[in-house]
Amino acid sequence: MIEFKNVSFTYPERETAVFTNLSIKLPAGVVSLIGQNATGKSTLLLLSGGRLIPDSGDVIIDSHNTRDFASEQDRAEYAAFVYQNMEFETDEPVGALLTYVYENGFHAEKDLTFIDELVEVFELERFMDRKTQELSKGELQRIILAFSILCGSRFIMMDEPIFSLEDYQKKRALEYMTSYARKKKIGLYFSLHELDLSEKYSDHIMLFRKNAPPEIGLTKELFSREIIETAYEVPFDMLKGRETLYRDGLISIEEKRHQ
Repeated sequence: MIEFKNVSFTYPERETAVFTNLSIKLPAGVVSLIGQNATGKSTLLLLSGGRLIPDSGDVIIDSHNTRDFASEQDRAEYAAFVYQNMEFETDEPVGALLTYVYENGFHAEKDLTFIDELVEVFELERFMDRKTQELSKGELQRIILAFSILCGSRFIMMDEPIFSLEDYQKKRALEYMTSYARKKKIGLYFSLHELDLSEKYSDHIMLFRKNAPPEIGLTKELFSREIIETAYEVPFDMLKGRETLYRDGLISIEEKRHQ
C-alpha cells in the first residue's frame, strides 16, 4: 500500500504548491492517472516512488517512509520508475544489461527464461548486441519497460512510458504488464495521454483536477463522458485530437534532440 499523510510539495522554481496537506491512500492493483497537464500526475508518481521527498508530511510505501530510503537500490526494491524521457549511454549491450538487472533485482525466484519471454514480448531480438545510445526512442522505451519488470520491485510507476511505440506495441506492452501485475499482485501505476488505453487497461482511476485533490474510483464507475469532460474542461470528442497533438509534440521534441 502507498499512503500520503498530510503531504505538501512545491517545486523550488515555482510559487504555487502542487499539493497541500494531501492525505490519500493509493488503490492497489492497476491504476491509471488521468487529468489535464500540470495537475500533479507526474509529481504524485515521483513522490510515490521516493524520487521526490515532500516538503512536509510523509509518503509511506509498504510501511516504509520514503524519507528513509538511503540509496537508489533502496528505492528500487519498493518502486521501479519509468520516466517520460529516459536516456543513458552504456558500454554494455542490451542483452547484458537485461541479465544484469534481473540478476541484481528483487525477484524471490529467478529463471533466466523469463528474460527470453520479455525479449519476445517487447520485440528486443534485433538489438540485443547493440548499446542503448544506438537505439531509437521507441526501442529504448521498450527496453526500459523490460527493465522495470526485471527489477522485481513491489510497485512500478510509469510516466508516459509508451508514447514512441507503434499502436500495436502499446497494446501488447500494456496487456502484458497489466496481466503480470495482477498475477504477481504488484502495484502498477501509469499516466498516459491516451484515454482509451487508460480506460481499457486499468482497474482504478485517479482523476486529477485543477486545485483539487485526486478523485479515486473504479474505472468502470469513474470513467464516464460527463466526469471526463468536467475534469478536462473540454468536450469529450475533442480530447482525442488533443491527445494526438500532445503525443506528436513529444515525439517531435525527441526527434529534434537527436538531430
